[in-house]
Amino acid sequence: MLVRTAHLSSKPPETLWPLLCNAQMDGSNSLPFRLGVPRPVACRLPDGAGGVGSRRECISNSGTIQQQILIWDPPRQLSFRMIETDIYFRNCVSAIEDTFELAPSSGGGTSITRTTRFSVIGRFAWFKGMLIAAALKHIHRYVFRNWDR
Repeated sequence: MLVRTAHLSSKPPETLWPLLCNAQMDGSNSLPFRLGVPRPVACRLPDGAGGVGSRRECISNSGTIQQQILIWDPPRQLSFRMIETDIYFRNCVSAIEDTFELAPSSGGGTSITRTTRFSVIGRFAWFKGMLIAAALKHIHRYVFRNWDR
């Protein structure tokens, strides 16, 4: 399945790029998060440096997702895939791959597109996939709002 979210930021790509690998979220607790959707807390590069093959870590209030960077093209594109997680959905989500694309927009801002591809396994995979897609859309928007602050 695929979830794509576009956002227009007033900040230039060079300002947003560091947030892809070193950001703290504000902790606001909207209804989906209160209902159990993992709320992003922070992301970071645990090895200190980025690049193809490096690790990226996404920390939520429900656990952590360890990721491997697949594309590292500052300040234009970052892509990574999940290599392991301790979040509760680990038994039904077999793969997650994210791509951020940043492009300069008029007025010095940035057009950001985040695309998440994921695979769901097990019984009722289609239904679970729809729920996960809705949760991911909310997470995408939450992250973009935090970056704008």
